[in-house]
Amino acid sequence: MKRRIFCLVLCLALVLGTTAQAADTASVAVAVDGVTQEHLTAAAYDGTSYVSLYGVTLALRPDAVITWEDGQLVARAEDFTLSARIGASYLVANGRYLYVPGGVKMDDTGDTLVPARTLALALGAAVAWTGAVEFTSGGTPILAGDQFYNAGDLDLLARVITHESGNQPLAGKIAVGNVIINRTRTSGFPDTISDVIYEKNQFPGAANANPNTESVIAAKLCLDGAVTVPGALYFNGVGKSCWASRNKTHLATIGGHAFYG
Repeated sequence: MKRRIFCLVLCLALVLGTTAQAADTASVAVAVDGVTQEHLTAAAYDGTSYVSLYGVTLALRPDAVITWEDGQLVARAEDFTLSARIGASYLVANGRYLYVPGGVKMDDTGDTLVPARTLALALGAAVAWTGAVEFTSGGTPILAGDQFYNAGDLDLLARVITHESGNQPLAGKIAVGNVIINRTRTSGFPDTISDVIYEKNQFPGAANANPNTESVIAAKLCLDGAVTVPGALYFNGVGKSCWASRNKTHLATIGGHAFYG
């Protein structure tokens, strides 16, 4: 069954033009509850340890059913649903969007690879480096999105992201969300997402926007801790002068926006 899924993934990836990526270093062992998994290894991509979603999920949760659906790998058990699409910048676990900055990857066998820590978070496992990538089972899978996300904050954040960066790449959408959330944690700004958004002369009309799909995803990613521009408190169009561009440190440019902090 596993080999059939891997072959299917590989064939679909080739049809879509996706190619396997080479790891930075040689593979290392993977262990689950102290037992080395002979058929599993981990590999580093840009310094992040990636593992097989299929293999590690089944090792941690033998009750899981894993299928290939709508161009992505989907794992289900009684208490979780987990999906990953090759090339995507996130996993979806129980309706939660978990950021994968380096993207979901595929190895040369067609296996879907995801960061070890992100997969552990989704499944409620612990993970540590012990000379191998060591998973420990027994925890509770991640809390469902409809219980975790504040519906009002999510809606407002998605509206502002759409209004301000609806035509920008996902990283730029996340960065706009970062600005709003960072302000709630910084003295001199309001303490809530709603108050930041409705502060006079800051995001006029933004709350009236109709959220697009990727902006909703970006908002969920932000609320789940995704950060693309740490410390950003302001943004403006690239090349446009504003108070922040004259008085604050330029942190990054993503798409059509410059970010300052």
